[in-house]
Amino acid sequence: MIKLKILYYNDQTDIRFPCTEKALQEALAEIDAEQVRPLELYVTEVVFPEELDFLQDRFANLDEVNYLAKRMDSFFGDEEYQFYEAMKLEGFDTLPDLINLSFNLNRYPLIQDIGDMGKIGREYLLTVKGCLPADDADDPKYAEFGRELIRSGKGVFTEHGLLFVDEDTPFIWRWRPPTPRMSSDL
Repeated sequence: MIKLKILYYNDQTDIRFPCTEKALQEALAEIDAEQVRPLELYVTEVVFPEELDFLQDRFANLDEVNYLAKRMDSFFGDEEYQFYEAMKLEGFDTLPDLINLSFNLNRYPLIQDIGDMGKIGREYLLTVKGCLPADDADDPKYAEFGRELIRSGKGVFTEHGLLFVDEDTPFIWRWRPPTPRMSSDL
């Protein structure tokens, strides 16, 4: 969930994302901004999550914020930590970059427990590939792969664990902001 304080002229309101179109319109009506297009308004405060504080004191497209919040709402398990750590690693600080990152988490394995080499190997491959055979969980190949990962020195220690970038998994740019219409296009 994302919560922002939005300013329009001298009026301010809090908006929780994701939200329905109706809830967004009601919040915008409180500050007489329901007719603003494109829906770019000034963010005076990022209430939460603090990791998105780069949005503070600048204009943000609220449709993009809502879409990102919907993507983040679908995160499972530790994917939110994985998202924030990958965001910091890549230096992403735009909504389009974050929306695209939300589609590319398989490129950024985050290993929280580095005490078991087999678990490191399995978690890395599970993140990158999306699934592993259930019947070979104790296969020594995972421990060997985990040791190779640790020896590679490519992991970055973060607040939430060891983050890797799988260079064999390309970052795919799935979402691009709509091109603004020019008055001559109308």
